[in-house]
Amino acid sequence: MIYGLYNSAAGMATNEYRQAVLANNLANADTVGFKRDIPVFAERAPAWLAGDRSGPSAPDLAGLSGGLWLGRTCTDFGEASKVKTDNPLDVALDGPGFLSVAADGQRRLTRDGRMRLDTQGRLVAVSDGAPILGRGGMPLQLNPFGGPPSIDQDGRIQQDGQILGELDLADVTNHAALQKVGEGRYATPDENLRPSPANVYSGYTESSGVKPVSELVSMIDASRAYQLNAQMISVQDQTLGRLVTLISG
Repeated sequence: MIYGLYNSAAGMATNEYRQAVLANNLANADTVGFKRDIPVFAERAPAWLAGDRSGPSAPDLAGLSGGLWLGRTCTDFGEASKVKTDNPLDVALDGPGFLSVAADGQRRLTRDGRMRLDTQGRLVAVSDGAPILGRGGMPLQLNPFGGPPSIDQDGRIQQDGQILGELDLADVTNHAALQKVGEGRYATPDENLRPSPANVYSGYTESSGVKPVSELVSMIDASRAYQLNAQMISVQDQTLGRLVTLISG
């Protein structure tokens, strides 16, 4: 009976976490360049395989599963659709890779291609003014009093007929090594970086990778699973209570 309580409690915990991940995805359904997270669950090993323990195991329970538990949370880096903005400083990447941004003194990667010029002529992110990095890892500096800049398919930035810089486009060898750090950005070790083969589309942004209807259906499913596990705990608790009453009587 206690075995069933533990399994139902584990089911509640995993589905509570699943709902939190899905809720965060839904909250970012309109966030430019956002990539949805996917909670992956795995079978938990029974107690006799999980490590040292005291006391014998019941023979009829030894072969039973340890229930469900969180395996890992991965991110779906599939490319989302492009949205036309007609702003020449908005870019979307066609293919694998990321833009490079300087945030908190560190190099960060992002698919959010919304950019603007600040008062000093630096190319910065619309979201928080973080400098956009050019090839070589330096912030891109344009003429604040010059003509309107343009960005070609290779990421080269032109202004008044001159090429003033090139977007630093980077890809990664291992997506599992990317860590979300907020603002739609990722941190990763330098050794995980490689040049990106992506083409740059000026006047577009990449939409969120979240499909709201699909996420909502998954959230309803997780909520029902949570409620069913809670009901199972209640049933098992009542049954255990009646058993104790019978034995003590």
